[in-house]
Amino acid sequence: MTIDTPNGNITPFYEIKDTTWGGRSCFATSDIPKDTVILEVNDTTGSSIQYEFRKEVCHNCFKYNGKSMKYKIKTTDVEGLLSENNKWLKARMKKFCGAGLWFCSTGCSDTYLRIPRIIDLIEAYEILLDNHTKMLKRNNPDDANEEKLNSVKISQSIIDSEWRNIEINWLPMIDKMKYTKRQQSLPITSEDEYNCARFVCNTLFHLRTYTKDTETGKSFWNLQSNELNKMMRFPILLHFQQLVFRTLYILLPETLRIDFNIGTFRHIMGSEYGNAFGIWQEDESVDSREYFGYWVFPRASYFNHSCIPNITKTRNNKTMYFTLNKGVSQGDELCIDYSGVLDFTTVKRRDFLKENWFFDCQCTRCKLEI
Repeated sequence: MTIDTPNGNITPFYEIKDTTWGGRSCFATSDIPKDTVILEVNDTTGSSIQYEFRKEVCHNCFKYNGKSMKYKIKTTDVEGLLSENNKWLKARMKKFCGAGLWFCSTGCSDTYLRIPRIIDLIEAYEILLDNHTKMLKRNNPDDANEEKLNSVKISQSIIDSEWRNIEINWLPMIDKMKYTKRQQSLPITSEDEYNCARFVCNTLFHLRTYTKDTETGKSFWNLQSNELNKMMRFPILLHFQQLVFRTLYILLPETLRIDFNIGTFRHIMGSEYGNAFGIWQEDESVDSREYFGYWVFPRASYFNHSCIPNITKTRNNKTMYFTLNKGVSQGDELCIDYSGVLDFTTVKRRDFLKENWFFDCQCTRCKLEI
């Protein structure tokens, strides 16, 4: 993971310090026995469920049973949550479609609805769902242009120039339009942009809780952006991000749009690349488990990777646990593995880490096997 923040402690078990080889990492503050949970986190700043699993994974606890969940949010569930700020949703209540949220039980849906000000996120989700339903009826020109979009040259100056063009030319034009006219400027999008837009909304919503004066908020805003590295490998992402941004700028309700701008959007996207953890199926082997989506835990992004990690990651519902799989001594570096690559050959493992996490692994195992 990549983060740039002052040295300090997240838990009593380790401290964050500069390394002699560059960057920062976590080091044990004392001798710690095997099976110690050294970090427990449930303060995600953003999560996303894969589009194909949107009906099969509970949006509260991430339970999965291989078939569509039975419970959706109904009109009667949200009517009492509406405020004067939710003008779009209030006007559309008779056509409410459940905001694309599915749950494994009424207990989970009730828990979700009790989140403070959750109606603001539900409204944003419903707006995006309404737009996505309309987009499904239109032909997407990007389907035929993918190869071209993925062959453009990318550099930091090109990325910055494209966003300056949005800021200087597109935003003022949109701001002058009435709401109905803005709708005509919506880009054509697919389920990928729809899912990404939901992730950005989810992050904007959580950042109202995890402000910059909280440990989670500080860690989030100090996450290193991997925007350039990711776009150099997948140039189409620049076009993709701008489709998502334009969609959100036009559609976001005021409750979330107030905190939405180009800088925040780019940090949300750039920090997700290389810092997100997978939401994996529980109680299944690495080879057979399903990948349901991803989420960002800034306080857990201090751990570096090792191909012989001394930390094992597990999930129980909405909480992630980081547990020592061996005893460590004071001063030992504490490491996780990034993508279930430990059974790969050395070359395949290192290539995968380089392509997806943007670094050449120099862990003890790799040095021995090279």
